[in-house]
Amino acid sequence: MDRRLVVGLVLVLMAAPALAETMYARYSTPVRAGRTLGSATLGTLAQGQAVQVVGREGRYYRTVYAGTTGWVYYNKLADTKPEDVSAALGGDLSLGGLELTELESGGALRGLSPMAENYAEAAEIPKWAVDAVEQMQERGVTARELDDFEREGGLGEYAGEGGR
Repeated sequence: MDRRLVVGLVLVLMAAPALAETMYARYSTPVRAGRTLGSATLGTLAQGQAVQVVGREGRYYRTVYAGTTGWVYYNKLADTKPEDVSAALGGDLSLGGLELTELESGGALRGLSPMAENYAEAAEIPKWAVDAVEQMQERGVTARELDDFEREGGLGEYAGEGGR
């Protein structure tokens, strides 16, 4: 085979776009026109919404959103679709005044699992220690609170080019 043809084929294959991978929004997150916070927002992915990822540059995934290239910060997407908590509530996004975001901390509503309760009892863990663990579970951090914390502290997506 002609060497020029081989080199040409290699160049074409290198320029071909990678196969798109479907990923899902961990929670409501913006799709930006560029890889910076100052870039225009093209739209917002709802929690669990699928998006096609066609590459990654630095801390951002390059996505196809509404027929155009958009960018999403890497830790705001997941390989698997997050559980739809609202469906479990029959579509009602509140429960006696409890906001959906408060449910994201999960364990805070359940207390110790039956297995953990059995272990604590068998190991004779003092009640004060079990109560302390349950209090820590009640202090779960929602995705929205984590995002606010990162924004205020200049961390994650909100860090400068050097990152933190």
